[in-house]
Amino acid sequence: MTSPIMSSPVLSLAGGVTARTFTGAPMAVIDIGSNSIRLVIYISQGRYPFPLFNERSNCRLGEGLGPDGILRKDRIEVALATLSRFAGLMQSMGVTKAFPVATAAVRRACNAAEFTEPAEAILGHKIMVLSKQEEAHYVSRGITLNVPDMSGLVADLGGGSLEVVAISKGVVKHSVSFDFGHLSEIEEAEIDAAFSTTPWMKIDYPGRLYGVGGSFRALGSAYIEQSGYPLAVLHGLNIPAATAGHMLSAFTRDLPDMTGVPVGRQQNMPCAARIMKCLLRHSAVEKIFISGTSIRDGVLAETQFNDAERADFLQAVCSEISHASHRFANVPRSLFNLLRPLHKVDEERALIDADAEQQKFERLLYASCMLSDLCWNEHEDIRGDLGARRVLGLPVNCITHKERIWLATVIYHRYVGRKMNKSRPPELGFILGRNRRAEATTIGLGLRFALMFSGGTSSCLECLSMTNDGNALTLRVADEGRRLLDDHSRRRFAQLAQSASLVPVIEGD
Repeated sequence: MTSPIMSSPVLSLAGGVTARTFTGAPMAVIDIGSNSIRLVIYISQGRYPFPLFNERSNCRLGEGLGPDGILRKDRIEVALATLSRFAGLMQSMGVTKAFPVATAAVRRACNAAEFTEPAEAILGHKIMVLSKQEEAHYVSRGITLNVPDMSGLVADLGGGSLEVVAISKGVVKHSVSFDFGHLSEIEEAEIDAAFSTTPWMKIDYPGRLYGVGGSFRALGSAYIEQSGYPLAVLHGLNIPAATAGHMLSAFTRDLPDMTGVPVGRQQNMPCAARIMKCLLRHSAVEKIFISGTSIRDGVLAETQFNDAERADFLQAVCSEISHASHRFANVPRSLFNLLRPLHKVDEERALIDADAEQQKFERLLYASCMLSDLCWNEHEDIRGDLGARRVLGLPVNCITHKERIWLATVIYHRYVGRKMNKSRPPELGFILGRNRRAEATTIGLGLRFALMFSGGTSSCLECLSMTNDGNALTLRVADEGRRLLDDHSRRRFAQLAQSASLVPVIEGD
């Protein structure tokens, strides 16, 4: 008989060191841009490609690429040295599948072969030099992979080019590529003249500008530093256009205020800021959404995933965490079935789309159930704090900041309950409204009750069921589980019901 205890995906090595085991060989994407070259090596235990290794080198391959279209020899030498290092790392990690892609600098260079031929020999892989249309396509696929139904403008600002894509409910409507980036010597009047040829930037798609690339992330870092924004996760950060405009103006002064801008970005930030200011003017957007996605996500979307695998990375990541962390098998599904009745309908939002609200709740609920045992082997005094912090740092770009805080709040209360004397991430006190925070607290208390009652086993969880009639939360315990229902379990169930503003009822008591 197979033990219900799930094995952790590790392999013991000499000296007590452990290494994770994975399904399939690692694969790599090499993004050869005008400013930097980045290597990301991915590994997967299932559907989600975790970044196993991520390194960027500011080679400035496109520096000095003027009207003559000639890549400088010193820049080529630096880039080739970087690729040689990357090739060695790929070999040591067993990478056999690699996707090197090059963008504006190589695309525009008349002597591109002086770089690509030795680069391909070093890497052992053909470099795909993307056309303007292909680059815009991969940029848009990268963000819609994580935000499927988005609408607005996507702007990918690189060292040598700017791609702007108009998307409506996940479908590309327009795209354009401009031959200038944050390494360019260009003034606002020239940028304005270029943007004036694309009237669709303002007329058809107001709302959000989804900013992709290091310059937008630098703006996000500065906003977090200057505003005291409580969550230091760049993807999903929304900056009001007026605030962004003031910051960008400060970056372009004679004595610029670069507070919060990473040191490595400060030299080129004034040019980037001029481009972003013009984007705000011409698009008339209300917010800038800082995106953590990139062309690399688009490459993965096109080459590695089928439609089912693209469906929801949150579930894929949480599933892998569950397999590695749950003490016993089949627990998340049992928890999910038990706690589904805790959904409290928001009457105002239900008038818009009750089914959509239910689906959003169930998506986050199931993710919570899969994350519910991730800190069982940590010290009990800090499990809540550690668990919440790990959730705040989930390596996904498919959830909003509010959803991230909601999930972290759930896991915190799963371990802490109602105790007030435990350490707590300060981020949990921000961003969420009162009702959503209360809902997350309730789900956390539900997980705590269920897992304490059952000892974390699915067989004992199957003895429980709950119904919610809007006034009372009724618990039913099967005969074979009655002996597990002690006073502590009754108290925890009462706390759960009270948190949901319901009367606790236990059938048979």
